[in-house]
Order: sequence, then structure tokens, then C-alpha cells
Amino acid sequence: MRKLKSCRGRKYVFVFNATAIIVLRELGHIDLIDNIKYRCGAKILIPSRVRNEFLRAGIELEIHSDNIEFDDAVANVASIEDIPESLGEGERHAIMIAYLLAQRLGRDAVAVVTDDKRARNKCRELGIRVIGTLGLIEFAKKHGAISKIEALELINKIPGTSLYITSRLLKDIKIKVENQ
Repeated sequence: MRKLKSCRGRKYVFVFNATAIIVLRELGHIDLIDNIKYRCGAKILIPSRVRNEFLRAGIELEIHSDNIEFDDAVANVASIEDIPESLGEGERHAIMIAYLLAQRLGRDAVAVVTDDKRARNKCRELGIRVIGTLGLIEFAKKHGAISKIEALELINKIPGTSLYITSRLLKDIKIKVENQ
């Protein structure tokens, strides 16, 4: 097992939306999420509404997520009026949970993991950290959950997935990972 690198006692909480999970499944590396959880001690949260999106499609997620300690009254998606109904239920739920956790744990400790542009913009408006699949791969490499070679292999496979990404952004993330 690879030695942990630079988590330095920091706690990370990642609240996932379906988009990044879909891309990781397309890459054949859904295990990246568990690697981050176990090798870096990050909390992984997959809201029930996100899991339900996969269940409705007949997909059972085999990801070891942590429990969310909110009662139903607090976890009501409609509790944050600034989250538009035009976002999907899973996106709204992930944003709401991250918003509440960031208030409790601090903004730097919590991030929504999504590739959906509208969800990412809403997170930024609400002051919630947000990363996408590429940012998750970079985090995994930086913190020793995967090697540089593994990270670059995943990044090189991204164009074959449903993730829309500019060639410029792909080039930038490759350079960043190569220089870590």
C-alpha cells in the first residue's frame, strides 16, 4: 500500500454528484473514490438522492461512503432557496449538504464533486468549494492515492468519456500532475 503523502492531518469531505461518478465508471476506475477515502482519510458522501439516480438506472454503486448525519427536516433540498429547481434533485441535494457541512466544518474542508457547469457555478455563488473529475484525479495524485503514471493514464482517457473538456484544460491538468 502506498504511503500517504500530504494530507498533513487535514480532513477532507467530498460530496459527490452523479456526473463525476459516471465519468469514473466510464474510465473503469470507480475505485478511485475508495482509494481517496482509505489512503487519505477523506470522508466520502454520496447523498441518497444521487444514489437513487443510479438505482433507477439499475446500477448499484459499490462505493464505501460515509453516513450523513442530518435529520430529514434539515436535509430538505428546498431548505436553501438559492438552489434553483432547474438543477437536478441529486445536484441540489449535494450542494445543500455541502453548504450545511461547510458552515459546520469550514469552507476549506468541504467540496462538491461535480462536472455539471450549472452546479459548479451555483457552488461558487454560495461560497462552496467545487472540483470536477480532473480535480479529483489531481487530488488523488497529490495526496498519494494514485501514482503520477496512473493519474496521467486516467487523464489521457478522459476524451473517450462523456465529460466535455477543452483540450487546453486537459493540457493544463497534465502539466500540473507531471510537475507534482
